[in-house]
Amino acid sequence: MPFGTILLGFTRAPWPLLFATAGLGLALCLYTAGHSSLPAFCGAVEGLSLLTRWPTALEAELALNPAQHRLADWALMLLAMMPPLLAMPLMHVWQSSLPRRRIRAALVFLLGYTALWLAAGPLLMVLALLLQLSVAEAALAAALLVALLWSASPWQRAALNRGHRLRRIGLFGWAADRDCLAFGAAHGAWCVASCWAWMLVPLLGGTWHLVLMPVAGAVMLIERLAPGDRPRWHWPAIFPRPEPWLLTLRKAAHFHD
Repeated sequence: MPFGTILLGFTRAPWPLLFATAGLGLALCLYTAGHSSLPAFCGAVEGLSLLTRWPTALEAELALNPAQHRLADWALMLLAMMPPLLAMPLMHVWQSSLPRRRIRAALVFLLGYTALWLAAGPLLMVLALLLQLSVAEAALAAALLVALLWSASPWQRAALNRGHRLRRIGLFGWAADRDCLAFGAAHGAWCVASCWAWMLVPLLGGTWHLVLMPVAGAVMLIERLAPGDRPRWHWPAIFPRPEPWLLTLRKAAHFHD
């Protein structure tokens, strides 16, 4: 599909609203200084083993950034990165609901989706902290390597495939709310499973945190919009596939022969 056609598609609903929401989240991250990175306290506990450093590092992290502040930062991070990923499931909820219930259905779906990501936040922060303790200054490079390997893995492809599945949405009463909530939670779970590695990248970005948030969000959107495939090891969606280049080289080799 031509690149211009893809860009034109982003001008149609609900894309402008979702991108505007993500932009608002990014602005709020900047305004509230919610882009604070994990503190560089590794040097203070450099002489200790990882098992010994871990409790000390966690205590220092909670002292410098209380849990409620970290969760608030995480919520703003989600607001800045996730809205564009929700275009298709939100449109499914909207079109599957009665006109008078559409806004309510979308909000209930978002409640289930957000709950899963909020629950995943502390786990990803702990993983980011362990990664920083393990490799110190190379933590960001390690996170990028993990994200690229995960993007190429069959398990990430399987999670993406499951995330594309749509659920039936009831029309009336509690059944409709239950279906929207269950769909949001299920979609959130598979979104966490497919995107967790790229969420580590801005967490370990340090002074680049705010820049890496939209970059990681764009990568996750590209992966979400990429053509489906069976679960197998594959070239990451953000890189051009090598097959056309190999085909060109083979044709050139045959031509010279």
